[in-house]
Amino acid sequence: MEQTISLTTLTQMGLIIMALWGFYKVIMEIIDRITSRHDKEQEWDRTKKDLEEGRQEIIKRYDKKLEDLEEKIETSNAESEKKIQELKADMFILTKSVSATLDGLKQLGCNGPVTKAKEELDSFLMDKAYD
Repeated sequence: MEQTISLTTLTQMGLIIMALWGFYKVIMEIIDRITSRHDKEQEWDRTKKDLEEGRQEIIKRYDKKLEDLEEKIETSNAESEKKIQELKADMFILTKSVSATLDGLKQLGCNGPVTKAKEELDSFLMDKAYD
């Protein structure tokens, strides 16, 4: 049994092959575009994740610097308070010594400026006591 293939049949087969090839190319282009979009979305997600990690790192650094600054301020305040207390103690001793010196000079008979200085010192101390 012999079969002959006509030119029309060959043309139709060629058209079918071309149609299948075109359909294949369209499907492949759609898959490529979907893959490309998916890759871009994944890249965007990675970028968002990296940005969030960077933001968290910046917040941690900021919080650490803030804690360090607060610690320095507290240390500085404690040191300042200690220095103030030392100065107050020094001033107390000096004032007491000056008062005793003026009192001793007055008892020895020094008058005038010694008496005036002693009165001014006593007046100053009384004013400070009320403040």
